[in-house]
Amino acid sequence: KKLFISIAVYLFGSVLCTAQDITPAPADKAVVYFVWPSSFGFAINFSYFDSARLIGKFNGTGYIRYECDPGTHLFWARSENKDFVEADLEAGKIYFLEAIPQMGGIKAGVRLAPVDPKSQKKMEKLLKFLNKKSPESFTPEQLEEEQKKMDDVIKRGLEKYLQEKEAGNKVERLERTMYYGGQ
Repeated sequence: KKLFISIAVYLFGSVLCTAQDITPAPADKAVVYFVWPSSFGFAINFSYFDSARLIGKFNGTGYIRYECDPGTHLFWARSENKDFVEADLEAGKIYFLEAIPQMGGIKAGVRLAPVDPKSQKKMEKLLKFLNKKSPESFTPEQLEEEQKKMDDVIKRGLEKYLQEKEAGNKVERLERTMYYGGQ
């Protein structure tokens, strides 16, 4: 009976650990997951940026694991609209931004929302989602080619960010304290 209980506890613990297995951030980098777990707006492409740099784009549910230097960043997503998140990231930490499709005029819009890792229910849902899929991946050549195609989009996006800031519009913030500590 003790052996059975020991095996059951071991297996249950292994399943829990595996279900929440996230590759740790390198000691000198920060990691940001751009996660789109909802199937709403599945046919629309969302593009993701770190200031003037294209990180990637995809449609439907998926995610991007993005390693970057610590410090301040301007992350944004583009669809019918543009949504911005200012970030202050710490080395060795993992952060989450959720892409939330919004009703748009012609196609779905996007809202980027920082995920508070203290929200246990939200984190369980995201971790379960991450374990079901592989991250979207892009070669440097693919990103460079798309970056060139989106040069005007990027310029207009950054201009829109500056206009919103000058108008006093609030921009979401991803704070250093909002890191995932479950690794």
